[in-house]
Amino acid sequence: MRGLMTRLGLVIIICSVLPFYPHAGAASADTEVRVLSVDFYPSGAKFTFQADVGESFDFTLPGAFDQASVRCLDRKKTTSFKAESSRVKDAADPTELLPLRQKVEEATRAVNLLEGRRAALNQASSMLQAPFAGKTEKLDAGALIEYISNAMKLRTEIENDLVEVGLSASKAQTALHKAQEEYEMLRIELEGKKPFNYSEIIRVSGTAAAPRTLLFEAQTTAAGWNVGYEMDLNSATGDIEATMIANAWQKTGIDTYGKLSFHTRQPYPAVTPPEVRPLTVGLRQPDDIVSLRSYPDAGFNMTKNIPGFAPIATEDTAANYSRVSVAPSVVSTMANVTVNGQGKVGGDGKQTAISLGEFSLKSVPVIISIPQQNKEAWIVASMDSVPVPLLPGAAELAVDGASTGRTTISESVSDMMRMPFGMASRLTSKRERIVSKEGSSLLGRGILNDGYTIEITSAMETEREITVRDRVPVSRTDKVVVEVTRIDPAPSERDEENLLSWRLSVKPGETKKITVEYTIRYPGGETLEYN
Repeated sequence: MRGLMTRLGLVIIICSVLPFYPHAGAASADTEVRVLSVDFYPSGAKFTFQADVGESFDFTLPGAFDQASVRCLDRKKTTSFKAESSRVKDAADPTELLPLRQKVEEATRAVNLLEGRRAALNQASSMLQAPFAGKTEKLDAGALIEYISNAMKLRTEIENDLVEVGLSASKAQTALHKAQEEYEMLRIELEGKKPFNYSEIIRVSGTAAAPRTLLFEAQTTAAGWNVGYEMDLNSATGDIEATMIANAWQKTGIDTYGKLSFHTRQPYPAVTPPEVRPLTVGLRQPDDIVSLRSYPDAGFNMTKNIPGFAPIATEDTAANYSRVSVAPSVVSTMANVTVNGQGKVGGDGKQTAISLGEFSLKSVPVIISIPQQNKEAWIVASMDSVPVPLLPGAAELAVDGASTGRTTISESVSDMMRMPFGMASRLTSKRERIVSKEGSSLLGRGILNDGYTIEITSAMETEREITVRDRVPVSRTDKVVVEVTRIDPAPSERDEENLLSWRLSVKPGETKKITVEYTIRYPGGETLEYN
């Protein structure tokens, strides 16, 4: 049995495609249909079905599939094949709603019974408003006293019952409202899970030369995926443990699980060869009212984009998935990149995370402080190379197991060489400007003495090397002269644009100080502008 499950990959029978389809998945007695595999694309998916058929087959697929895309992959084994779309009547309420609907009906009956009892008590009470009218003329004194006593007692009992019934009715109304709210909330939730193009089904039928197993294919736009990563940097060793994840969804009404393939490129129904048509030019006639830009397009277009489908109801959820300890299986060709995985993606449109594999990267953790931008330092993973081919996507980052933020991995390999992993909150900086002095020279030129100090304080547990970056103004005109008068300590790097870098070794609890001073000379009467 286990070997059969592995061989079939996905063994969800079409007959169980959610209670939304009253007829979807119906098949003749000799037609058993299973999902064999699913190929996900950025906007869409291709399902491959396996059917054990007799001399004829007849089954239905959800209307989320494109009727024109349904085809038999074993046409030589069939003598006829047909796929037709048709509309269906609304299905009954999903089975998930039945318990709540029963709860609402029971609460409604309880409220109605209590309201009926309250009405009867009110009527009885109104009859006792004048208990002596026309009834006491022939009563003697003793009987009259007994009659009045009994009437007052009955009236008191009715009033007590009214109070009790009122309280019970109030509780029953509260229970009814709660049941109605629960029912409505679940109804709305299930409404959002209805498959795309819910009101239609596709009937697939035909005949085969002999009983056999056939493969069928159908495509849908009600699906999609994007790649994501989880990356955890070890700040001591620089090792990065990463997981590649496929965030996939599909809204066909069929739960799929087992073998899944994720592609980075969309399949195109037709491709035309590139062609450059001649471009002609002539003289415009005086009565020609056509725009000069109305000549035929001189360019060419190899393909046309397939419009993507936005799901009716998707959720960004941190779904549970089984981690795959092996490296991602990535197959690259000139036209496409495919990543294979195993997992389950429900047919209700909910986004699901599928683990595609784990891998490791080697880096050197660098702490970079730019006090002018942020008082906290950045943790950056510096890499000489990236041996694993990575697809562009979002990455959830962590340092030593603690979440630090999110970044985006681009297609550029150079961007991966220095990947920021978040802030080093236990290392802070303070940048303070030195009180500037402005004056003028005997020659009438303006003089500005300026500068700043930087203090780096470490609360880390070990001594760490910190790269501090800052800058000194650089002149963009011959009329302004910038002279650096003091940099203490001397920077490790300084380029022609006066960008400065220091590499400082800071011990736990230690504070390192940097001082930068400079003078700017400029024409008198002018105002300096920084950008």
